[in-house]
Amino acid sequence: MDQSTAPLTPNSYIKTLSIIHLGLLAGPFILGVIAYLQTEHPFLDYTNAEDVFIYVVPIFALSGIFIGNLLFKQIMTSAVNIDGLRTKLARFQTASLIKYALIEGPALLGAVAFLNTGNLTYLYIAGVMILFLYLLRPTKEKIELGLQLKGEEKAQFNKSNQPIP
Repeated sequence: MDQSTAPLTPNSYIKTLSIIHLGLLAGPFILGVIAYLQTEHPFLDYTNAEDVFIYVVPIFALSGIFIGNLLFKQIMTSAVNIDGLRTKLARFQTASLIKYALIEGPALLGAVAFLNTGNLTYLYIAGVMILFLYLLRPTKEKIELGLQLKGEEKAQFNKSNQPIP
């Protein structure tokens, strides 16, 4: 009995990465909606200096964006010099998942902080992080640009349903 998996094609790669991205996007979104529905009297307060979350949530959000971008660029720099499209795609997936996770984490933290305090400031920050994560959704163009595909590798990646050797 043959237990082999389906061959990796550019379309299947993009579809798989898109499903993972959607799953990571859904977590903080659903938590934020549930947190909002569970909170009886949400309020907006930017001035409560005694609330530790007023410092932690924005710092984590900005740190997640900057560290995610930095790690993504480092991994992509090393991936460009590797031979083989399949290996490059694996590196792109790893870099993307790290970047997505570093944005999802602060979004989850914002939703949890809102659930604990009722302060809409944290839910707004979570919403911005969710929107930013949505904008990072994987597309064929972003993958080609990120990996700087040229020549034979680009032609191979443009053959949407052909297996990648």
